Formats: sequence, C-alpha cells, structure tokens
Amino acid sequence: MSQHPLGGIFSALVTPFHTDGRLKDDVVPELVDFELAQGIDGFYVGGSTGEAFLQSNAERAHYLRFVAEAARGRCTLIAHIGNVGTRDAIELGAAAAEAGYNAISAIPPFYYDFSREELVAHYRTLADAIDVPLVIYNFAGRSGRLTAADIHDLLEYPRVAGVKHTSQDLFQLERFKRLYPNAVVYNGFDEMCLGGLSMGADGAIGTTFNFMGDLFVEMRMAHAEKRMDDALALQVRANRVIDVLIEVGVFPGTKALLKLLGYDCGECRAPFRKLDAEGWKKIEHCLRYVLNQ
Repeated sequence: MSQHPLGGIFSALVTPFHTDGRLKDDVVPELVDFELAQGIDGFYVGGSTGEAFLQSNAERAHYLRFVAEAARGRCTLIAHIGNVGTRDAIELGAAAAEAGYNAISAIPPFYYDFSREELVAHYRTLADAIDVPLVIYNFAGRSGRLTAADIHDLLEYPRVAGVKHTSQDLFQLERFKRLYPNAVVYNGFDEMCLGGLSMGADGAIGTTFNFMGDLFVEMRMAHAEKRMDDALALQVRANRVIDVLIEVGVFPGTKALLKLLGYDCGECRAPFRKLDAEGWKKIEHCLRYVLNQ
C-alpha cells in the first residue's frame, strides 16, 4: 500500500442545505464523525459532490472553515478551490490555508476557451500564491483543454503535489505515478477504484465514500494484501449501489442514502432534481448493499 503522506481514502464531502437553501451546519459535526468512524483518511471538501459551483465564494469559504472545525485535526483535509477566475480561487485557497487544510485542489477553469498556456499559468499562480500543496483536478470533459502533457509539466512545478484523476484513462494514471513517483495520484471514479489502485493510485477520492467509505478502506487493504478476489467482490458490491445512483442522480441519491442512515443533509440545490417516489424506492432497496445485508 502506498505510504504517500497525502495518500488514502478521501470522502468527497457533501454540503448539507436547509429546505430554504441555507447551509445546514448543524449536521456537519455528526456527519464528519460518522465518516471518520468508517476509517477514511480524510475529506475532499467543496468539490463536485459538495455542489461547489452552486454556491457563492463566501458560502464555500464558510463551509471549508466549518468542516475544519468539525474535523478537529483528526484527519487530512483537502480543499477544492476551483473557480473560473484565478482571483476567486486564490481567495478560497487563502481561507483553506488559514483553516489548516493540508492541501488544496482545483479543477481547470472552464466555460471560456482558455488556452493550454493560460491554464498552466493559472495553476502555477495558485501554487505560488497559497502556501500548501496543490493537487490538480483532472476531470476530462468537465473542464478546459488541459492535456496529459500539461499535467506532466505541472507535476514538476514546486508545491504541485499530485493529481486527482477522474477519468477512465487508467493508462494516464499509471504514467503519472510511474514518471512522478513522489507525486500523490488519486483515482476519481468510484466505480473503477480497484482499477485505479491496481494501476498505481495512492488512494481515491469519491462521492460514495460519504456513506460506504468503510467498503473502500477495506478494498484498498485487500488490494494491498493481494487478496484480489476479496477486493473485486467489494468493487462489485459498490457498483450495485452506483448503478442505482447513476439512474436516480448521483448527488441527490447520495444525500438520500445519508438521510436513510440518519444524517439529513437536505436536498441538492436547483437545478438538481428532487427524488420522486420511484427514486426513493430504488434508493431504499439498494441500502442493503451499503449495509452488506
């Protein structure tokens, strides 16, 4: 098992909301305790699962601070500070550093047709401006035109610690780790976590780790101990749940499962849809796979 200081299993933490859309802080301490009790190594806060781009910068900064307070130094914290604008990302990064985060991460700026040179310059500016390690968020199809070659170049830059690789291209994941062994490389797609670990990932960051982080902790251990049949059985069990989440909506479904487990994080902000009766029925049915019943 990789012993990289930033390696491990990280929950891409949800952001709880009240019915009127306000941040729901009161559930966060018990949610953090619940997830840490599953054995995860830390939290990736304010990313896609956290509905980052449905929040203001002020809301995101508040949540970063609040999660850090709830964690109380018991785990590793990575703050996703990705923004279209470099200045906004730096503002969030400063809040994360002040709150005691161990690293920051950022998806490449999107929407505008930024050049590769502009995207690389954006990352270098973040790395220089914020005094904690930076993890690139490589999410092909959801961001700018950052290429594998650009990521290779950035992995040589001071304070760029590694990459969160949310891609089916496990060949590139293997190349990142093989060519930059001191970098931390995270698998990003929960449904292929075992594949990422087998290709050299130091750990994983995932949405479903909010409610079944223990499964992925166990999977990582089984892989490290070369109990591949056990590891594959765990991946298959996870994928039964993920199949349902893809059908009903991954983020609304994740919050629904947390509610069934006793952690009411509210609903996702619009335009995410609310689960209908049929969706709830499917979520309730797949809960048995989460509980291994």
